[in-house]
Amino acid sequence: MLSAPAALFLLAALQAPPGFRLPDTVRPVSCQVSLTLDPATPVFSGSVEIQVRLSEASARLWLNAKGLSIEEASVQAGSVVLAAQATPVDDEFVALETPSPVPPGPAVLRLRFSGRMNDRSLDGPYRRQVANQWYLFTTFTPIEARRAFPCFDEPRFKSTWQFHLRVPAALQAFTNAPATSETTEESGWKTVHFEQTQLLPAEVTAFAVGPFDVTAAARAGRKRIPVRTITPRGQAATGLYATEITDTVLRRLEDYTGIAYPWRKLDHIALPEGAFGAVENPGLITYLSSSLLLTPEGDNDDRRRALRGLMTHELVHQWFGNLVTQSTWKDVWLSEGFATWLAARMMDQERPPALRNLNAIQARERMMGADAGPRTRPVRLEMPDRNALRGAYSQFVYQKAGAVLLMLEEWLGPKRFQSELRAYLKGHADGTASLSDLQAVLPPAAAPVLESFLNRTGIPEVSAEARCEPGAKPALVLSQSGGKQPWTIPVCWRTDAAHGCTVVDTERKEVPLRACPAWILPNARGAGYYRSRWSQGRVPPSGALTPAERLTLVYDLKSGGALDLVKPLAGDADPQVARAARRALNLPPQ
Repeated sequence: MLSAPAALFLLAALQAPPGFRLPDTVRPVSCQVSLTLDPATPVFSGSVEIQVRLSEASARLWLNAKGLSIEEASVQAGSVVLAAQATPVDDEFVALETPSPVPPGPAVLRLRFSGRMNDRSLDGPYRRQVANQWYLFTTFTPIEARRAFPCFDEPRFKSTWQFHLRVPAALQAFTNAPATSETTEESGWKTVHFEQTQLLPAEVTAFAVGPFDVTAAARAGRKRIPVRTITPRGQAATGLYATEITDTVLRRLEDYTGIAYPWRKLDHIALPEGAFGAVENPGLITYLSSSLLLTPEGDNDDRRRALRGLMTHELVHQWFGNLVTQSTWKDVWLSEGFATWLAARMMDQERPPALRNLNAIQARERMMGADAGPRTRPVRLEMPDRNALRGAYSQFVYQKAGAVLLMLEEWLGPKRFQSELRAYLKGHADGTASLSDLQAVLPPAAAPVLESFLNRTGIPEVSAEARCEPGAKPALVLSQSGGKQPWTIPVCWRTDAAHGCTVVDTERKEVPLRACPAWILPNARGAGYYRSRWSQGRVPPSGALTPAERLTLVYDLKSGGALDLVKPLAGDADPQVARAARRALNLPPQ
């Protein structure tokens, strides 16, 4: 029989370090984070108390930590408190080893630590000077919360969070949740206490400290939540427009999702520098100052529309990404693809109905160019290590996924698709979801479509021709090409006398028609993520097509080399169609 020390050593040895993802045997329930932060000093310190639940006994518990010095650690199970040895592993983890196994069930992990703010990179907590004053910001997406505090730094681990920030008394501090109180010290410091958040992954927690200015709070959305714009000192006036437009943007999204804005406040905060153009942290959305703030010399209609579009994208994430979080990085498209598609849809509400989808079609065209090139990649990819995660936010995750969702919406019908997405959000609220969870609320025919377009690269081609033989019933013959294996393509088509949608999942499919058509459009409404080819018959007359269909026609004809057929569209009444046609023909702008 092994002695107790030998048995413990063997148990620890059997629990090898994670490859990159943490084990499922320990899951966080709630996190209390206390930090001492002074932007003028790069060193910070803090402590965390994490309520967890173990599914099996273990003498070694794993967390994420990067660049932190763990100074003290313990694990409490019931009334028993075990001192723990904290060992950094692979610069991504910390192992907490206890003298005896922690039993299954609830436990509390406590760690005291210190770290450094970044002065060069924009990862984790970083500090910057604006007008000779220091500010502290955070960028945690996708795996940088571990630079600020030990945590379970994966999207599948959602927990509640409560922050307590000790900062110089003259500074302000913000996190995802509203502040509840302040405790002042004679030493010139204060501690700002914040409400507990709803369930969030670590990557969208956030905090900021500095001598900020704040716009007067407005109210927005069904619940009339408070909205502010936070700027560097002296710039509050440049943030007024962002505060003013929030209610309009928020109500559009509440109307679409059927769910009131899920969080208790909404702050927009301006960053002098950032790793991304904006990050959707609930309650504390970060934006580059150049995008969020409107200076008198930069205030015009185009800048205002660009800000509304950017804000809409970030607010879509409050439902798709924050309320319902992708369970793994492979399905980041459930956040970014939805934000891309739905933001474009919401912004189209500002345009006449006949001109909607034009911007989405132009974005799809750019995406198709990349998808046909040598650097293409599937939308869904495994992310096995930190290097792979550098591609987590590829344009394919945003733009191709967004284009696929537009195709899906037009194929299923906008009202039906909206209803199914509402069911998806309600069914997974405060939790996580994967591709299969979305497929579960859609009709069965949608599953192979999503698998085909999200897990493959390239662009299928669809040809349409009429079969009008004497004595036989007329039919529409749809053929596909563009891959070694057939795609599953949702095709919506239109003729001069009929229209319909079908799935083309073989090389050739026939659709009965009542009469032989004068012309055929294989991509009705221009929403399909495929190229249309004409093997017989003529191109539909432009006057019979919508602007979205004519714009798609330009790109398809250009791709097929039929530039002579593009010429009539160079003088199109719609400026976007005409510009695309003139570019295809290498003509100067009108």
